[in-house]
Amino acid sequence: MCIIKDDYKFCENVVKENAPRIKLGLYPTPLQEVKDFLPLTEDSRRFFIKREDLNGVGFGGNKIRRMEYLLGEALAEGCDCLIVGGGSRSNQTIAAAACAAKVGMQVHMVVPESTGSVTRGLAELLGAALHFAMDGQTTSLNKEIRSVETKLKNDGHHPYVIKPGAETTLGILGYVDCMQELYEQAEKKHIHVDHVVCCGGTGITYAGVFLGTKLYSPDTRATAVSIGRRFKHAETLMKQVKDAAIFGGYSVDVDLSDVHVYFSCGKGASEPTTKGRDAMKLMASKSGIFLDPLFTGKAFAGLLDMSREGYFKPGETIVFIHTGGMITLLGGLS
Repeated sequence: MCIIKDDYKFCENVVKENAPRIKLGLYPTPLQEVKDFLPLTEDSRRFFIKREDLNGVGFGGNKIRRMEYLLGEALAEGCDCLIVGGGSRSNQTIAAAACAAKVGMQVHMVVPESTGSVTRGLAELLGAALHFAMDGQTTSLNKEIRSVETKLKNDGHHPYVIKPGAETTLGILGYVDCMQELYEQAEKKHIHVDHVVCCGGTGITYAGVFLGTKLYSPDTRATAVSIGRRFKHAETLMKQVKDAAIFGGYSVDVDLSDVHVYFSCGKGASEPTTKGRDAMKLMASKSGIFLDPLFTGKAFAGLLDMSREGYFKPGETIVFIHTGGMITLLGGLS
């Protein structure tokens, strides 16, 4: 049986009635200003990056805040191991394994047979057990997840399961916390954030950004840059936001008109784009900050297009949420 380290207590100051959280990351993550970054800093605009890639666990990224709530629930339920599924270039699986290792919980990663050497090597370093699905389709991954779960239960374990995408109400709350942190940082810097922009994949991070913005800076415009051809229906997003607000004990009014989505997807979510690679090069050469080709690079390309199209007014302040994605960058596209 796995022995859970006893130094990960629940964060009493942030425990919500239905959502115990354990602290895993190093906070606050930096709010870094990048100056002379055209076209974003034209017309007296200011541009900041919320460095969620620097939150201190694994390669960082948006999954860590999510895992604080998911692992919090797992420990509260007495689970002794974790099963997590994802594609061959999944940031979620490695982030989950890193977080689980930090609290002393054995993790079982379900990934496609085509998963490359980078993910396999990192899983080995983290002490994770690898289980292979036939391919990266959700149905194949979930089938193998159920098989692993059954075996672990038969062996006397109590597993906690995180399915591909981790589309749970708990997953939203991490970025409500992030937004509270962001707007507190902005206040200390004596700036007003006019726009906060994040990558839109499953929509879970954006739901948290949206809800947190409505709570802590309601006149800030929150926009998701969708990196796939489709994005979550606004009605579905609203339901998840409202469910998260109730679950977390928040009181807030949300409206469909406040949902803003910009598409920068090319051929689809799993395909890089020329604009995305150009955006990666621009960011790296101007600031020394790396983005990835499938998530943050495409999202930042969308942000640049938004600027060129007049989305931002003179003198406004823009914050881009760097949600990580380094596994995709390191693993290449093979």
